[in-house]
Amino acid sequence: MESLTLLQMVFCVVVVTVAFAVRGGTGFGGGAIAVPLLALVFPLQVTVPVVTVLNLLSSLGHGITGWRHIVWPAILRMLPGSLIGVAIGLYALELVDPRPLGKALGAFVILYALYVLLLAGREFRVATRWVPAVAVITSLSAGLIGSLFGGAAGPVYVVYLNTLRLARDAFRVTITTIMLFQGAARTAGYAAIGLYDRNTLLMLAAALPTLLIGSWLGARLIRSWLGARLIRGFDARRFNRAIGVVLLVSGAALLYR
Repeated sequence: MESLTLLQMVFCVVVVTVAFAVRGGTGFGGGAIAVPLLALVFPLQVTVPVVTVLNLLSSLGHGITGWRHIVWPAILRMLPGSLIGVAIGLYALELVDPRPLGKALGAFVILYALYVLLLAGREFRVATRWVPAVAVITSLSAGLIGSLFGGAAGPVYVVYLNTLRLARDAFRVTITTIMLFQGAARTAGYAAIGLYDRNTLLMLAAALPTLLIGSWLGARLIRSWLGARLIRGFDARRFNRAIGVVLLVSGAALLYR
């Protein structure tokens, strides 16, 4: 991996700090923001393993509160497909050349940005007889997407969990739990195929302080007077639009890189 310029270093510090400030403040969005932007500087085979560990540490740092609300039957239905999807993604990540994989990430990020801009927050109704099929398709897709691209697996799980009509606390802790399982499986898989080499570990070590700073800033903002005012005036649609625009730009940059 080539040495970074000062501008690239500053860019990476800002990206990780902002991504995990968003995650620390809202509970989501760290990987979806960090992966496509960091992939403009690093190969995907470096970016994805690093962001996966950062996401896992961030999730463990927040802790699973309300664990009594975990819907274990839903976890057990999603876990086998997720693990199979992770295995397929790891196989592809090991074999495919980084350049076309980066182009594929660009195309995926653009599609995800369009989802965020146009469809995020909407519920999709599914007939009861199709719920088991939706569980299989979404868990396989989430495992594959998570392994290849690091972020944006969460919304795929949301499609299935929305069909269960879970209460808010049960929904939040259940999706957090399945993402923890998936993140741990991906981290073990990346280590098994040798992606945590010297360069990747150095990048991870350099990113840890910015993860801590970003998470602290996000949590501090939420607890502050300014954070309270922002929450009262929070407009989820505008937030989604802002994230969507950032993802559209980074996806286009990756596609035409």
